Amino acid sequence: MKMMIQADDYGITRAVADGIVACAKEGMMTQTGFFTNMPWAEYCAEKAKEAPNLLLGQDLNLSTGSPVTSPELIPSLVQPNGAFLTSSMHKKLDQTDPHHAKYEEAYLEYDNQVKRFIELTGKLPGYIGGHAWESDETRRALNDICEKYGVVNLIKVLNFSLENDLEMRWARPIQREDGRWEFNVLTQSENDPLAWFREGRFDEILNRALQSEEVFMLHTHAGYLDRDLLSLSSYNMLRAMEAGFLMSDDLKRWVKENNVELVNIQDVIREKK
Repeated sequence: MKMMIQADDYGITRAVADGIVACAKEGMMTQTGFFTNMPWAEYCAEKAKEAPNLLLGQDLNLSTGSPVTSPELIPSLVQPNGAFLTSSMHKKLDQTDPHHAKYEEAYLEYDNQVKRFIELTGKLPGYIGGHAWESDETRRALNDICEKYGVVNLIKVLNFSLENDLEMRWARPIQREDGRWEFNVLTQSENDPLAWFREGRFDEILNRALQSEEVFMLHTHAGYLDRDLLSLSSYNMLRAMEAGFLMSDDLKRWVKENNVELVNIQDVIREKK
């Protein structure tokens, strides 16, 4: 069995980057998507060098933090203060105008985020994915950016992979009327994925993965917690809980006992050629 272990949102804060790198050093993280628009992106790019086994992809982002592009050039994507419209703001606008975000502006910002990735790392992303909110226009822009740079669109290749959204199993999100997921901090801290693993509550997922010839993707938002994260994302406590699960002896033992080969998306693509 082959398994990818992914964490989204590398660099959303310094602590999240620290946690993902720690998981990779333990051998239990194979790929992650970098936010290059955050003010601490240089720190996070340098931090990633501590885990050369970690495939650094890119999560193109239009809803967290501020853009790389000058805000006046992308008015449909930003608030008056120059920060991105949040995902909940975008979703609210979608109710009256699902095309409020302009393709040309999304393409420009995505292009500048990829250029920033190259500037920070000296190479192209290992893959490109999206983040949180999206629309028809932003999906088209992301796909066109992937074609421009010749970088794999992660969403397009996941159709041959089994995928598990870990947080949807144990963090019990509430979906609001506006479509936004709410993750209560107390609920997150009370539902430990390592405890669930020990109780056999992931057995159905993992047994299905073991019996399949497809690649299984353990999809997480692992990372450590800091003050910035609490202000930026409702995915907060669950990141630290997932990091603890991924670095646990229990999961490492399961991987070893079941002869699980940990891979990243580039490994999978090379094998399919």
